[in-house]
Amino acid sequence: MLDRRSLLQTSAASMAALALPAPAHADERFASGDVTIFYRRFGKPGKTPLVLMHGANYFDSFDWINVAQKLATDREVVCFDMRGFGESSWSPSKNYSVDALMGDIRALSAHLGWRKPIVAGHSFSGRLAVSFASNFPDELSRLIVIDSAFGEYEPSAKGINNPPVIFPTVEAAMERFGKLANPPRISQDRARAEQALTKVAAGYQLKRDPDYSNANPTDPSVKVRRVRELDVWEELPKVKAPMYFLRGLKSNRFTPPIVARLNKDFPQIVWATADSMHDIPFYAPDELIAALRSFMQDV
Repeated sequence: MLDRRSLLQTSAASMAALALPAPAHADERFASGDVTIFYRRFGKPGKTPLVLMHGANYFDSFDWINVAQKLATDREVVCFDMRGFGESSWSPSKNYSVDALMGDIRALSAHLGWRKPIVAGHSFSGRLAVSFASNFPDELSRLIVIDSAFGEYEPSAKGINNPPVIFPTVEAAMERFGKLANPPRISQDRARAEQALTKVAAGYQLKRDPDYSNANPTDPSVKVRRVRELDVWEELPKVKAPMYFLRGLKSNRFTPPIVARLNKDFPQIVWATADSMHDIPFYAPDELIAALRSFMQDV
């Protein structure tokens, strides 16, 4: 783990590397189930298009902007806010089931007219991407997993009516996320923190539905077939697409025992590493871009 001084130096270097002119991309929306999904679209049709998916604590499509811009030189690249996050709407039926989340990926491809994009997921979305590849093998060409936690399956029941996360100041929000073992960009970049928050009477609230972990929609007509948490050990054997895993060397997600198990049971996985903490798009964007370009160069 980086010490505080090293962390700040790394953050400053990362922000300098990301200090680009306003990226040329389109901000658009589409309907999926009971929500509207906000997405950012980069590039022009060319090679196989790429979908980039963010994690949960706290990320949204904003964190992918500069990486997506640099990857979109020879293809279309899209990053979107998951339902209940960022600029996407909150599900009125509190439907944040895996079925709904995978449905949003399928709805995105249908909306864009894409048949088999490359699907990449960071953090929580790495497990979601594995589940998508397992259940819809004919709807993606390759699978990319970026620093995701592949621990044992542990169901939870957070339910609905959870209190919103509200901070008295922007700085308080940054401090809260700065206490995580692997602080995300929101803890280091005030402009990013401001973008992730909305002003309310009591202070600043995260742009995230407090019930984003709910697996059981309140609408009885909506049927789901799996719980929110993802058992990747059951899903991985069913994945047919080529798999590329990127691990942050200073992150606590892909632990040595998990890496050993993956190497033993899934030798077909192609591995890469980045000298980075968990938020690789922020701390090591150039390494991430180079790794993805290498994996995607022939498709």
